[in-house]
Amino acid sequence: MFAFVAMIGLAAVSTGSVFAASGEKVYTIESFHYLTVDGKVVDSQSKLNKTDKETKITMVLPQQNKNGEWLAYGFTSRESMQAFMKKDKQRLQSKGLQYNADIMASGPCCTDFYEYKNKGGQYVYWRDGFTNLPSSWNDRISSVSTASPYSSYATTLWEHTSHQGYGKGVFFRHSDWYGITANLASDWNNETSAIEIN
Repeated sequence: MFAFVAMIGLAAVSTGSVFAASGEKVYTIESFHYLTVDGKVVDSQSKLNKTDKETKITMVLPQQNKNGEWLAYGFTSRESMQAFMKKDKQRLQSKGLQYNADIMASGPCCTDFYEYKNKGGQYVYWRDGFTNLPSSWNDRISSVSTASPYSSYATTLWEHTSHQGYGKGVFFRHSDWYGITANLASDWNNETSAIEIN
């Protein structure tokens, strides 16, 4: 059962070049270079190696360093991620970004989760809030296309269900990723058991 503001739906799409026809950019998310962990700058390789093991949640930025690693903010807990989100939402709203919670149905208001890379195969969409995925979608997501930043703030994929303690998470801020397809790296491909949109 889903919350009244949350919507989930299934549809079939071709596994061809859907993304190319729309001109949407497609990126494959592989390794990360953490700029900060819990808001503290990662300033040395030894510190990075230590914090990399402690990092539970990764916010992916749509930029890469010269080695091809995706720039990211790391968080050691769900609470530290939520504290960052609260401040970041306020910052974005102070710059004029307002969320429209009244938009309904799939489209800019929803994040689409696809079973294959490049928006291929079947997809499920989610509008708002948290849900543990049904067994038919558990460990099946390979690519993500986020909702509009005017609809919601970010999409988070969780390794485990809430009953299993969430596990590791990776999230995409909609103001960074709207209009871009993110293909999940091998360590996240077909590993998602819960999704959350704030």
